[in-house]
Amino acid sequence: MKLTYPMQTAPIAADVPRSHRVYFEVFGCQMNKLDAELMLEGLKRKGYFLVHDPDDAGVILYNTCSVREHAEERAVMRMTSFKKRKQQEPELIIGLTGCVAQHKQEQLSQRVPWIDLIVGTREFDRLPELIEEARGESSTLLATDMDSPLEFVRQRNLGPNRWHAFVSVMRGCDMVCTYCIVPTTRGKEVSRPPDEILDEVRRLADTGVKEITFLGQTVNSYGKRLGQGVGLDTLLRGVEEIDGIERCHFITSHPRFLRPKLIQAMAECTKVMDYLHLPVQSGSDSMLARMKRTYDRSFYLHVIDRLREKIPDITLATDFIVGFPGETQEEFDRSLSLVSEVGFDHSYVFQYSPRPGTVSDARMSDDIPLDVKKQRNHQLLAAVSAEAESRNQRFIGRRVEVLAEGPSRLDESRWAGRAGDHRIVIWPVQDDEEAGSFVVIEVDRTSSATLYGQRVTGPTQRPTLQISK
Repeated sequence: MKLTYPMQTAPIAADVPRSHRVYFEVFGCQMNKLDAELMLEGLKRKGYFLVHDPDDAGVILYNTCSVREHAEERAVMRMTSFKKRKQQEPELIIGLTGCVAQHKQEQLSQRVPWIDLIVGTREFDRLPELIEEARGESSTLLATDMDSPLEFVRQRNLGPNRWHAFVSVMRGCDMVCTYCIVPTTRGKEVSRPPDEILDEVRRLADTGVKEITFLGQTVNSYGKRLGQGVGLDTLLRGVEEIDGIERCHFITSHPRFLRPKLIQAMAECTKVMDYLHLPVQSGSDSMLARMKRTYDRSFYLHVIDRLREKIPDITLATDFIVGFPGETQEEFDRSLSLVSEVGFDHSYVFQYSPRPGTVSDARMSDDIPLDVKKQRNHQLLAAVSAEAESRNQRFIGRRVEVLAEGPSRLDESRWAGRAGDHRIVIWPVQDDEEAGSFVVIEVDRTSSATLYGQRVTGPTQRPTLQISK
């Protein structure tokens, strides 16, 4: 996934020096998106401007993801493409930030020695001063100290889509999943004080933000070292009292920490969306044990039962990994059967690839052939798609409230938005469409991922949902 972020919408003045024109690409997860937003805000305050063409920039930055090898290699290839230009323009600053920078700083400084700056996950708040420092260096400047104090950026200005904002509630991860590099690249779990988070949400509401997404690597373990009973439920109930915020949800959750008081808050707080992303990774107990996920299939199903007891219509998304070392056909079939047993509405499916520095890379053999991984990936996605398509049909003839996001990427004659359960909704454009406004759509057809319909006036309706076991 590649993203670019605007720092301002006004045209750049002709007298802005090239040295203060920044091109920025982002790879990876939602946390990377937020990190990029915070980095760009810091640069803006120091007089930098974003450009959308690297040829116009005097500073080229890549915020990287190390979860999957493909994203890592794409970032390195992007930097490699600027080698000749760097030789011709020594004053050009090329920098790498994020998880790959944190995890592989030494390898990167050897592999792409012409880059100027490598900034890890705990020092990006110093990016403007590090860029200036790099201008005077003859070798790559490394800023990857994991012992640096973790600073949460508290004030920021949003660009387009200002009706939505990500808010980081914590950093790092204490889990030890054998396939995951995140604890190494982002460190131990650190939670922000709840008052600080809610103050940020209030400021965002004052700027016109209507929807908040709380972010954390295991976001529902928030607060475990803060004491006094503070948890994610504290934040959800706090948002309920903030004028201007209409919707709130959170990613990404771990099944182990989805406790009753959090489920109760999700059910009782009217602003919390009826949506949960709850990665399972596998439906096989033996696979889950090798992954060190700290739960088994029955525990996951028990959590789902508790959720649906309180929130019957909740949209459930998940993650699966296929082709993990040693995965047998029987173990994979357990993942397939879990799709229908739970009734997932959406799933990301990832083909396992070994990541240096993880337990699975050090102690397990990547022994599943690529063609088998691809086949299982396809089978699992097809199963989820069929399940989701069947479940979505219950919306036909119903009216749903949608937060309008903007023109559809596939057809500008249509607009797109999300319902209160996070489903994508598409409808024909009308003259008064406005991003960030709420509209009512009467659904007339569906697919596995999308609801389609027409704008109408009047109350919304919840579909009747029957969960088959």
